[in-house]
Amino acid sequence: MSADTRWVMHDFPEVFRTRDYIERGITRHSLYHSKRYKQVLPGVRMDRERFDRRPVPAWADTSWLFDAQRLRAALLHYPDIAAGHALAARLYGWPLPSNWMTSQLHVSVTNPNSRIRLPGITLRRMTNMTVTQWFELPVLAPAEVVIGIAGDLLQRDLVKLCDAAVGNWHGPPQIGLDELRDCVRTRPFIRGREHLSEAVGLARPNVDSPPETDLRLWAVEVGLPEPVVHPQTLSRILGRIVEPDLGYPDTRLALEYEGGHHFESKRQRESDLRRDEALRAEGWTVLHVTSNTNYILLEAQIRDHLGLEPRPGHHSRYRR
Repeated sequence: MSADTRWVMHDFPEVFRTRDYIERGITRHSLYHSKRYKQVLPGVRMDRERFDRRPVPAWADTSWLFDAQRLRAALLHYPDIAAGHALAARLYGWPLPSNWMTSQLHVSVTNPNSRIRLPGITLRRMTNMTVTQWFELPVLAPAEVVIGIAGDLLQRDLVKLCDAAVGNWHGPPQIGLDELRDCVRTRPFIRGREHLSEAVGLARPNVDSPPETDLRLWAVEVGLPEPVVHPQTLSRILGRIVEPDLGYPDTRLALEYEGGHHFESKRQRESDLRRDEALRAEGWTVLHVTSNTNYILLEAQIRDHLGLEPRPGHHSRYRR
C-alpha cells in the first residue's frame, strides 16, 4: 500500500462514468438535477450516498482527498495514466510553492498516441515510466517525479522537495538519498541536470520539515558552517538518545525550529521542554527559531557561540 505506517481509512463517494447511469438505476432527471450526483470531471460523477472505503495518509487534508478523488475519476476515462509532476508531488506530501497547489491534474502515460481533452488535466507522454501504487493510486516513482519536476522549481524549493522525499516529514522516506543520487547520475537525459545535481547534493536525510531545510540552507548562505541534521547526544537524565532539529555537536549548540503545532499542543510543548532540559543537562545551548525570529540576531548568536568573527555589512535575504 505505502511505506507510511501512519494511515487511516476514509470513505470516498463512489465515482462512475455519467454514461453508465442507467446501469446504476439512476434516472436521467436525478442524474442532472439531484444534489446526490455531483460532477467530478466532465463525464464522471460521484454518488454522495454510496462510498468506497480506502486508505489515506494520516496527514491528508481536504486538498489531498480532492486530488485523489479526481485522479480516480480520470482513471475511469484513461486507465493507463499515472499521477506525475506536481500532482504526484502533492500526493506524496512533498512541499511545493503555493502557486503549484492548484486543482490541475498532471498525469503521465507511455502511449504516444494518447490524447486528453478534458479541462484541468495536463498530459505528459513518456517513453518509459515506473509506476508505484501509493495509497491505491498509480503514481510515478519518486525518482521520476523529482527528475521530471526539477527544471520547473527554484533550487531552494527543489532542495526542500528532495529533503521531504528522503526525509521524515510525512512518514518514512519514499526514496533513499543514495538511490536518488544514483538515478540522477545515471539517467541519460535530464532537463536541467546541473540544477538538479546541485539540489540533490544539498539534500540531507532525516529532515523533519521544510522550515528545517530553510534554516539549514540559510546558515550556509550567510557563511556559517552547515549544521548537522539531528545530531545525537545521550541524555543521562532521560536514559536515551536526544536529537535536536539541527546543531553543531562539536560546540554543543542546538537549533530548534518551532512551528505552530509546538505552541498549540500541550503534549508537544511538554516534550520540547523535556528535550531542552535534557540537552542543557549535557552542556548544550539551545536556540529556538520561529517564523518571527530575527535572523540577524540569530546569526550573531551562532557566530558568537562558534567563536567566529562577525561579518560587518553582511545583509542576508533572510533579514527579518
